[in-house]
Amino acid sequence: MSLAKIKKGLHALRHGYLGMRLDSLGSGARIARGARLESPSLIRIGARAQIEHGAILRANTSDKPGVTLGEDTSIKEYTVLNANQGRISLGERCWLGPHCLIYGNGDVTIGNDVLIAAHTTINSISHVATRTDVPMSSQGIYCDPVVIEDDVWIGLNCTILQGVTIGKGSIIGAGAVVTKDIPPYSIALGVPARVTGQRKPSEQPSSGTQ
Repeated sequence: MSLAKIKKGLHALRHGYLGMRLDSLGSGARIARGARLESPSLIRIGARAQIEHGAILRANTSDKPGVTLGEDTSIKEYTVLNANQGRISLGERCWLGPHCLIYGNGDVTIGNDVLIAAHTTINSISHVATRTDVPMSSQGIYCDPVVIEDDVWIGLNCTILQGVTIGKGSIIGAGAVVTKDIPPYSIALGVPARVTGQRKPSEQPSSGTQ
């Protein structure tokens, strides 16, 4: 038996083993050996999705699924998805660069065809800090969902804070801190992020156009 056939057989065995442990595992999905899946029975991975070395999917929640990856979605090296009693859902054909961090306490929903560059943080949780006579560490936390709609591009080293919705087709410039909703097809830059321009949706030719 050739080495290639042995490797193929071992890959099939590993895929089958992971499929039994996960809530679901699509065909052709690839999970690097150095990736870590915590509470795998609460994780769904779509067909042809890829999870690279050092990535962590932490689906520590009481409900299924804690973490969902759509088909053809890629999670790069050392990115962490931490559901932490909430839910993190990524659609199809998404790409998360290396060293990203998502806190899903308040739920994070990411649409299809979303690009998120390296070192970006998405946070659906924050500390309560309304009183000055009590340490902030003792005032508790609050959660607020984050929604990133389809076809959004988030640049390097961005921070997306709790309660934010980023509209379809938007671009968030590198280093931005997003504290408020961003309308569809916007270009937003800065700290805090402000809309500085608009992308015009492409006009679709009529059915009679040659």
